[in-house]
Amino acid sequence: MDECVREWDKFLERNINVEFVWLQFLSNTSNTLVRIIPRAKFSSMLKEQQLLSIPKCILHLLPEDRLAEGATPSGNFYLRPDISSAYCQAGSNGTRAVMNVYFEDGAPIAECARSTLHHLHSILQSDFGYSLLVGYEVEVMFLSPKKENGVIMDYEPINTEHSFTSMTPEDRTHMDLIEAVARALATVGIDLEQFHAEAGPGQWEFVLPPAEPVKAIDMLLRARETIMIVAQTFGLRATVYTQPFPEKACNGSHIHISVNPLESNPGLAKISPADVQEAESFFAGVMRHFPAILAFALPTDISYQRIMTGIWSGGEYTAWGWQNKEVPFRRIDSTRFELKLVDGLSNPYFVLCAILRAGIIGMQSNLPLTGGPCSIAPARLSVQERHELSITDRLPTTLDASLAALEADKEIQDHLGAIISSYISVKKGEAEFLRAMDDTQRRNWLIARY
Repeated sequence: MDECVREWDKFLERNINVEFVWLQFLSNTSNTLVRIIPRAKFSSMLKEQQLLSIPKCILHLLPEDRLAEGATPSGNFYLRPDISSAYCQAGSNGTRAVMNVYFEDGAPIAECARSTLHHLHSILQSDFGYSLLVGYEVEVMFLSPKKENGVIMDYEPINTEHSFTSMTPEDRTHMDLIEAVARALATVGIDLEQFHAEAGPGQWEFVLPPAEPVKAIDMLLRARETIMIVAQTFGLRATVYTQPFPEKACNGSHIHISVNPLESNPGLAKISPADVQEAESFFAGVMRHFPAILAFALPTDISYQRIMTGIWSGGEYTAWGWQNKEVPFRRIDSTRFELKLVDGLSNPYFVLCAILRAGIIGMQSNLPLTGGPCSIAPARLSVQERHELSITDRLPTTLDASLAALEADKEIQDHLGAIISSYISVKKGEAEFLRAMDDTQRRNWLIARY
């Protein structure tokens, strides 16, 4: 904790206006949960090695704060702040310091996905000599709330004269908003790779720089929060909800992953044939376990609107292809893939934990990469053509099917058992809650929260 105190003091030297500390973490339903501590109290807690206690039942809460089936209201754990993740929240004039946390009770608890992800990445490094670089694409739609008597009744896109990489006259009227987002992201330490119009109405994509897994997720969560804060100052809602408008393009949370030898600089090193083989085994493992991974990556019923041919979301089969947007695994170069079937409603810690676990299994078994290369949508191939490419597995098309695949995947449950059991219980309860709503209620409820 002495190192934490020193790190915190250095942070305060750079950010003298801090008044409040936000300790934040993600729930099983991917909602951001926060405990707020005044600056003086937080500094005192660090010096006295005091951690904030929180009820363990918070890991099992359904919407409207009901407990998932099988959960109990007893027990607690502690929030250990990760000072290295601290930043001053956009729009707070430097008064709010936000940081992520680990779940501990003397040691990291089994349900702590942040600790689990760090541990799995350490295994990849120590046992195999490789590390991951992870980069996220943040897709959001900017919506205008429509109110009656102060109550939001509907949402409309900020513009419809808009398409992939467009700059229409309508788009130009919203550039103050888009550029304000880019500036705000820079103030919280995110140097965008690029940003551009996307295919959906009012939809934009902000491409984040790559980082190691935990830091990449920190950046993703910081970016989403910042985008939503800026949108709110314009009287708008920025949402990552899957499909705000039927028959229109979906929001996604595409992940770029490269597998790199530890001794190399990923941007400069010459990749050897052995490195390519290891990377292919990693992604072969991810492909083999992809039905189970989808339970995390596509976490709600609406998420499965992405399992479709012709919408550039990844298609219906487990397959890969060079620069092919109609397969779940778009290969960018010899050791880098883009995973397209990931929804903005997903908990990124869970998704990357499952991906890393599956990739390690693939490397342990020296799995060959099959299921490609496919240059068109697999659904448009004949049965014989798919057979020749070893494209045999159709993806789950419902949340219930992917949850069943996760329950049945014993290899993924190794290292993730406690996370999986609580997640499945919560997701089943959440699905029951959401299915009781009509389509409009459910859409508005989710847009308001994501």
